[in-house]
Amino acid sequence: MKRSRNTLPLAKVSAEIEASQETVWKVLTQPELTEKYMYQCQLHAEWHPGGSAVRKAKSEAGLWQEHVKAKVLVYLPYSHLAFTIFHKSTKNYSAAISELHFCLESAPKGTQLRIEQGDFSTMEKGAELQKTCQQGWESVLPDLIKTCNTAH
Repeated sequence: MKRSRNTLPLAKVSAEIEASQETVWKVLTQPELTEKYMYQCQLHAEWHPGGSAVRKAKSEAGLWQEHVKAKVLVYLPYSHLAFTIFHKSTKNYSAAISELHFCLESAPKGTQLRIEQGDFSTMEKGAELQKTCQQGWESVLPDLIKTCNTAH
């Protein structure tokens, strides 16, 4: 029996943003805007399910290098964007795969944004990775909101 997404070990954050769904979508998908909140990484993607996606960061030499590889899982403009993320192995963690979902809904003051990433139950050191991922999204969210409030 498959568990519902509500019971999976996920990193989750949400916020009501005083911006339209179109503006929030733009901030989630345009490379020059993703760079403002996502650890100076630009998101480049083929915007269709199955399309490749990559977050690129500038090296000290000023060259763009791949940071995170992904595949577009869901592409429903202004409402749902999802990726399959391919995590590289590091000295502390094995290679792993997670899903990242951005869900946008109309809200009284603009847009309700919900971000969920996981399922960490399938990963080696999953509880530790979930905690790290949760902290990462909590760190990114204020700059994401700020970028939404200043992008037009």
